[in-house]
Amino acid sequence: MTAVRTEESDAGLQLLILNARIATHDPLRYNIGVRDGIIVSMTSNDVDPAPAHTVLDADGRWVIPGAIDTHSHINQRAFEYDHLPGLGPDDNFAVESQGALAGGCTTALNYAQFGSASLLAAYRDGLAAAGAQSRMNVLFHGYLMDMNHVEEIPQAVEEGLTTFKMFMPYRGEEARNLGGIGSLNHAQMRDAFAAIVASGAQALVHAEDGDIVDASMQRESALGLDSLAGWERSRPTVAEGDAAWTAMYLAEEAGCDVTIVHVSSLEAIRARDAVGFAGSALESCVHYMVLSTESDIGPEGKVAPPLRDPELAEQITQAVLAGKIDFFGSDHNVWPAATKQEWESSKPGLPGIGLMLPLLLTHLVYERGMSMEQAILLTSRNAAVRFGLDRKGAVALGMEADLVVLEEGERQIKVGELHTAVDYSPYDGMTLRAWPLATICGGTVVYQDGEFPHDDFRGELLNNRFRR
Repeated sequence: MTAVRTEESDAGLQLLILNARIATHDPLRYNIGVRDGIIVSMTSNDVDPAPAHTVLDADGRWVIPGAIDTHSHINQRAFEYDHLPGLGPDDNFAVESQGALAGGCTTALNYAQFGSASLLAAYRDGLAAAGAQSRMNVLFHGYLMDMNHVEEIPQAVEEGLTTFKMFMPYRGEEARNLGGIGSLNHAQMRDAFAAIVASGAQALVHAEDGDIVDASMQRESALGLDSLAGWERSRPTVAEGDAAWTAMYLAEEAGCDVTIVHVSSLEAIRARDAVGFAGSALESCVHYMVLSTESDIGPEGKVAPPLRDPELAEQITQAVLAGKIDFFGSDHNVWPAATKQEWESSKPGLPGIGLMLPLLLTHLVYERGMSMEQAILLTSRNAAVRFGLDRKGAVALGMEADLVVLEEGERQIKVGELHTAVDYSPYDGMTLRAWPLATICGGTVVYQDGEFPHDDFRGELLNNRFRR
């Protein structure tokens, strides 16, 4: 790809991308003009391009929307490792957002830090950290872990929160080990759904039934939990189906839009089909397709819900191809490898925000034949529409210029090349068929050929768009 060059221009174009291949049904290559972060022109490359301040030649490569990761946990830290570079309060957003941009993710729907008695305090702290550090766009999700948080919903919505997550499985030591996560019972969830819809917001649910998980975990622990298969048995698929059914039923009764997050099995899909609630959506993660209980990664593969057996991983892939999943999140966690050494005490959660887009493209488009148009819906457009970011997720006139220029070929994943503070990856050694050569955020080239040319660039705090 021709290097970025800068020109003096009176035309006012911020950026011009030449010879771009976009997801349309025609074979033309386009010149894409950007002004003030918005796509303002798209002409075929047989038309003389307008002058621009920055020019990038895609040379016939795919140019697609930047990914929207609907589920990340940047700054949800293991505090005993705050002293390590990239893992502390002053630099975690900076480092992890660069890793995301290197992977073509321009917007993170990131959770406010768990463990606070006040949702508002956690949200405000998150805004301050992201505003000072983040190189990517951030839209914060809120959470409801007790009824005090529920009481904060109206003020949180006034300050720009539009989504609130509830947990169903976490109790006791497991909850404490994750920074103090609390789960709502069904009666509390009913009240929470009513409060959310009354404030004009929407709900997210971690759907695993706590009773089933608790009993299953006790049984596996007594047997000696020592494998990914054992961890999977401690959180069986029936727990996800039972909880997803309950959450969607209660949400429908309240008239509250709800997303079941990180779907790991077909049970949540069956539940949505059975309930038939039009206001429901399903989010999944790439690790439920490309990893399994047979992956040779030990406790580093511990995540909740768990990785499933290879047959179920294939079934999830088939469900995605059939249009049963609406969008994807990475469920990116920043635990270092030192927290993932022993089965029962290891923190659940995987790193992956910088690999979500290239892994999804590799697995679905290049290996399974999904169209690029459908991949764009899954990686950006559907999420943009769901969460009120209507001008993101498409390469078209009037849309925001969050874009990725893709390279194609074969590239092996190496931990040291991921631009993250996390010192391991469950995907280490896998082969990618497509990955970002350049990433543009708000019309600015923020990543190109392994470099970050604008260290002073800060992404947008998208919750500010929703302040009342």
